[in-house]
Amino acid sequence: MAAWPSGLPQLSLLEGAFESGQGVTVRSEVDVGPAKVRRRYTDEIVRFSVPLILTTAQVDILETFYSTTLDAIDVFDWVHPRTGAVVSFGFVSRPSYSPIGAGFWQTSIELEKQL
Repeated sequence: MAAWPSGLPQLSLLEGAFESGQGVTVRSEVDVGPAKVRRRYTDEIVRFSVPLILTTAQVDILETFYSTTLDAIDVFDWVHPRTGAVVSFGFVSRPSYSPIGAGFWQTSIELEKQL
């Protein structure tokens, strides 16, 4: 399994980052009394939005990692933004880039924690 490239920031920016789970339960309303709740999935799908500031050279590293190393579908190991534990991630979509100054890019990557 691939690892996050050492030429890229090893931690994400905190501002603009988020983690969102889809939930693992389903609720059924009943005629009388509290709703019935049951487990729908054994594990939760968790998605992350990870903002990074990259140089133009680092954008090239990320593009090569995404397109060539992972072929856009493989998973890789990286540090969980909140817990600091190493976990496996996959890209949900292609990274996006916005210029923020000469040679610097605000980058957003959408990741999904792999089960």
